[in-house]
Amino acid sequence: MKRLTCLALGLAALAITRPALGDEQQKAEKQLHKITAMATDGTGRRVVSITVTDALGAKRADLVNERREMNLNYGDLYIAHQLVKNGAKMDDIASQLKAGKNIGQIANDQHLDWKQVAVDAKKLNTTMEDNLYKNFLNGKPYADRDKADGYDLVIDGVAADNSVSKEEIADAEHTYQTWRDRAEKAKGSNLDTSAENAAQGARGDPVRSKAGTLSAPKQ
Repeated sequence: MKRLTCLALGLAALAITRPALGDEQQKAEKQLHKITAMATDGTGRRVVSITVTDALGAKRADLVNERREMNLNYGDLYIAHQLVKNGAKMDDIASQLKAGKNIGQIANDQHLDWKQVAVDAKKLNTTMEDNLYKNFLNGKPYADRDKADGYDLVIDGVAADNSVSKEEIADAEHTYQTWRDRAEKAKGSNLDTSAENAAQGARGDPVRSKAGTLSAPKQ
């Protein structure tokens, strides 16, 4: 009787745990899908490439090669590297992918901590949006980074990049437009400030003149 009671309790606990794990996985995948959706655009992909590269402490060329060899979008590539970080081998992951498994199934087999991935992926998205904004403000440092890394946007694309929904792409487009508009507004504001400062310099500062720092202009 005790054995049956323990078995029943164990099954009940498992029934509660599985949905909880599923929720954490969904949260993580939702964040990573944002990364993947942003990479469907050329400018977005360049920014995503830099963001993911820095987060993983990897080389951009290596990530591009891995994406091409395993047909992984940037979200799934991030998961693959978390598995490697936990002891898995990339070659084994590649073999399982070729055998028909998807990255989520492989991650579950390896008992990936989806809760932690969700937290990290959210931070990754925040950094990605920050980089996107900075790129719109001044794209030169990012173009220079591409040259330094030997990054070629033309070859950094795989079929799996399109494995996101229309809604997710629409959300990415909204995010893209939002940060571009804010950058344009900020650049316009800076230009207005520069023009005003230049005008002040041309006509003198009446407050400083009255204080005796500069002689007041003759009428």
